[in-house]
Amino acid sequence: MTTLKEIESKLTNLVTDNQSKIDSYQKKIETADKAIQDANKKLKNAEDTVNVDDYNKAKNAIWSADHAKELYTKTKNKVQNTPLISKAEYSSLLKEITEGADNEQEALNEKAIKLISDIRSLANESSGVTNKANKLMNVLQRKIYKEPEGRILKSDGGTTWSSDKEYRSKISVSGFYNAKVKGTSLSKLAGEEK
Repeated sequence: MTTLKEIESKLTNLVTDNQSKIDSYQKKIETADKAIQDANKKLKNAEDTVNVDDYNKAKNAIWSADHAKELYTKTKNKVQNTPLISKAEYSSLLKEITEGADNEQEALNEKAIKLISDIRSLANESSGVTNKANKLMNVLQRKIYKEPEGRILKSDGGTTWSSDKEYRSKISVSGFYNAKVKGTSLSKLAGEEK
């Protein structure tokens, strides 16, 4: 099975080689442009001095450089626009990327499942702490302090309501688990019971 790293290396090499060819043809185009400029200067010089041999050499140099530039430009455009792989290779690589990514995701899921199981275990302990704190608060409120439930008559003749005191942690593992993890597909894979 091909890994994403191996595929990335292959694709990077293809892109790098292609860009190298494009850069090479671009340099040749620039060299041809320089040759055209130089030949035009020599042509102007030959016209000024009325030198037929230099004039013919300059014209030939311009002709050669123009045609070289044309060829290099066409070749560069072809290299830029021609696919680097066939349609079959393209389809095969898409499949390999998908399979490689699926394998890596599965490995990460296995690691996450272990962590989620640990978090669920801690969340259960956290719920136990909350339940114990609520039970102790109830004993304190109702059996030790002996506060009656429901409506209470105040000394000024008014009434107030007595509800059970509850422990509420600002941050808890059980709160995190219930809000962010419980019910997710990874939590179900980790053995979450319905």
